[in-house]
Amino acid sequence: MICFVASALDRADVDAIYDKSIKPVLRELGIRCTRVDRVEHNDDIDDKIFALMEAADFCIADLTYARPSVYYEAGYMLGRGKPVIYTARNDHFCARDSDPHGNLRVHFDLQMKNIIPWRQRRTLLGRSSSGEFRKWLRR
Repeated sequence: MICFVASALDRADVDAIYDKSIKPVLRELGIRCTRVDRVEHNDDIDDKIFALMEAADFCIADLTYARPSVYYEAGYMLGRGKPVIYTARNDHFCARDSDPHGNLRVHFDLQMKNIIPWRQRRTLLGRSSSGEFRKWLRR
């Protein structure tokens, strides 16, 4: 089984969640994960992303930093009939005065989804969310 991980790139907190939480748990469950910036290639980046999504059985979409590409990739996977598991840093669920354009919060259309929250200085799969994450992966 293969998981495509869609997330903001070159963000230390998101990279840490991927490296210390998502990837190890997937490996433990016998699931291979791919993230486009972690795959060596000489292809057009868009072609590579589509190839990785086509090969994947499901997607983990981290909505932290509200990257349009993550929303696009999650929508593409849903359109292909592939399940999407949503995650986001726990401070991305409400508006802030310092973020008038909403770049640091989950967009309205997805706020009603079951989103697994994570804390910046803790792993996604800490005591409180590890069971929930594993439950989602076993569905």
